[in-house]
Amino acid sequence: MTSVVKGGFGAPSSNGEKNGNNGTEFMSMLPPPKDKVDGYDNTKPCSKQTITVPPLFGDAMIIREAVYGEQGVPLEAEFDEDDARSWHWIAYASVASTGSPPKDIRVQPPPQTQTDDIRRSSASASRMPVATIRLIPPPHGPNKYTQDSGRPDRHADADPPAEEVESPHPAEPYVKLGRLATLKTYRGMGLAGLLINAVFDFAKANPDTIYKPPSPTAMERAQITDQGREQQLQWEGLIMIHAQVSIKKLWEKHGFSEELRNEEGEVEIAAEPHWMEEGIEHVGMWKRIEVKRGRSALNP
Repeated sequence: MTSVVKGGFGAPSSNGEKNGNNGTEFMSMLPPPKDKVDGYDNTKPCSKQTITVPPLFGDAMIIREAVYGEQGVPLEAEFDEDDARSWHWIAYASVASTGSPPKDIRVQPPPQTQTDDIRRSSASASRMPVATIRLIPPPHGPNKYTQDSGRPDRHADADPPAEEVESPHPAEPYVKLGRLATLKTYRGMGLAGLLINAVFDFAKANPDTIYKPPSPTAMERAQITDQGREQQLQWEGLIMIHAQVSIKKLWEKHGFSEELRNEEGEVEIAAEPHWMEEGIEHVGMWKRIEVKRGRSALNP
């Protein structure tokens, strides 16, 4: 029997990683690993690294290497400079050691008591990472795949003149979701939605953890000297994704769109041209969620 338990985020384990569902191990979150991935060699798979990476990060990379390798993405493109500063979520399947994974997956409620939790964790089963996603906090640079579009005369590594750099992205801070990946055997079971909703729940409750707000003095100065500029100083729930066109409908189901409009129907962010990334067509999509300021779920 294979099962995935949907739950919240529990207390940190002994190695500082966050486990889902108050300590169960069916969904886990890794805060930004920072210097724990210093020295990571992106020419080698995670299993061949000479450094010791956090176990959860290793689980995320196992999934990503398998899924994006299947799509023809080179290994060198998998690990990047954003991994160290990102939050990572991993969903696990508990696969009985005496049988093979079934064709479907059963989503179970969280255990009701500590006894239930202990019984489940001691069952004859293996913990298998099957899906992952990451959240990259602000700031973000321009999209390197689109800033030179239409300019075949410019070398790919050359910086364009300052007067030519026009980013379609807003000045206000936004987060990026990415590296959404599910192992082939476990697709079509709702794991992508499970992970996306887990990220939304975390982001709504922890906006100031994701992006440290300015001091009250700085906010007041912005309000006085440049009305509206205070929106550029803190994260107000704006989210972007670089989506593969083949799964655009998945992101639309979760409220993302190429063109972002406000409640009055006015265009806040215009759609940008599609682009090719590692041979795969991509599109930029946006969504705004309502954030809850005050006490952080991680720093009460």
